[in-house]
Amino acid sequence: VYPKIQESDEGGVLLFASSYFEYIRLSSFLKSQDASFCRIGEATSQQDISRARLWFFEGQKKILLYSERSHFFHRYKIRGGHHLVVYSLPGRKDFYPELVNMLGESGNPRCNVLFSRLDLLKLERIVGTSSARRLISSDKDMFVFC
Repeated sequence: VYPKIQESDEGGVLLFASSYFEYIRLSSFLKSQDASFCRIGEATSQQDISRARLWFFEGQKKILLYSERSHFFHRYKIRGGHHLVVYSLPGRKDFYPELVNMLGESGNPRCNVLFSRLDLLKLERIVGTSSARRLISSDKDMFVFC
């Protein structure tokens, strides 16, 4: 997913990580790639959060790394996102529609969700049991929802 983001001139990529370890791993990876990104996590100061939200909205930073714990405690309304990348599915089912609704203001919103067979329970909470089983057992690697 990252090479496509890097090639694109378009910013507004909201990158969501559900666990703190994934959040740190993604942050380290983006730093190593010299990516234009900012981050909002549970340990981020209010001043840095305000700055990150402004930079992302104005397009000064291409990627906003956002943690599930930060969303759980603060429920920030993130503006300026055109492309949502869910690196790991959220633990709470109501977080997924909240994240997708943050893209509502953009003209051409896109959402990519990465999941594996181990994410069956989290996927069931979001799309339902039968759909989750169908997605997990399918040979396809890409699915389109409207």
